[in-house]
Amino acid sequence: HHHPRAAKPAGTRPEDSIRHQNNIGADIIMALDEMVSSATYHTARERFVEATYRTTRWLDRCFEAHANPHTQNLFPIVQGGLDTKMGGLREQSLATFMLRDEHISGYAIGGLAGGESKDDFWKVVNQCCAALPESKPRYLMGVGHPLDLVVCTALGVDMYD
Repeated sequence: HHHPRAAKPAGTRPEDSIRHQNNIGADIIMALDEMVSSATYHTARERFVEATYRTTRWLDRCFEAHANPHTQNLFPIVQGGLDTKMGGLREQSLATFMLRDEHISGYAIGGLAGGESKDDFWKVVNQCCAALPESKPRYLMGVGHPLDLVVCTALGVDMYD
């Protein structure tokens, strides 16, 4: 028995997401990503690999679909769970975005849903800020605790929601 709103597979395509955001007209719009809760990182690593690579493939589709690149800033969302080791998923996600940097006006750091330790959380933010260009805004998604705002600003984050 299915819930009526779950009768067909949920799933926004990158093109649909960008079209809606183009229509809204926001100054900053987000590339569609696949986010897996970092709280499950140690039990579901293969899901993080899949989500990290899918996020990059979707970014390219978002660029292609973006109708207003000169008036709306499309930010990709760095993924990779808590994998901050050298050559790990966060580094891989960052590297694929750096290859596309000329098309990118700012970056979002995603995939931190709460539930991870402060140490793991700050490690991810530090790694991302160290790798992202200083000349472009860095937006940390979904963070609002006062201590996190202070620490993450010191690490190089510019914007929060």
